[in-house]
Amino acid sequence: NSRKFSLLLFFLPSITNLKYWGRCEPITSKTLQLLNDLSIGYPFSVRKLVKLSAVQFMLNNHTSEHFSFLGINNQSNLTDMRCRTTFYTALGRLLMVDLG
Repeated sequence: NSRKFSLLLFFLPSITNLKYWGRCEPITSKTLQLLNDLSIGYPFSVRKLVKLSAVQFMLNNHTSEHFSFLGINNQSNLTDMRCRTTFYTALGRLLMVDLG
């Protein structure tokens, strides 16, 4: 239970950063790198991570409505594309753990 709480302490600020600071590239980029690193972690901790409600929120709501950096507009640049790629790569890893 304390491990779950520790993971939650790391993860909740990440969700907040991605939801509310999605147009601030330095914050988004570093937050996504943390998410990516967590998704690569040991299988035991990743399985625990996937069970968190915050992670489930991301897996179920991965749209620009919730995460502004996912939106495509006329001013999208290469950095935005890298952020989207990192985000979906990490979500894909988390989904694979969840599936099996």
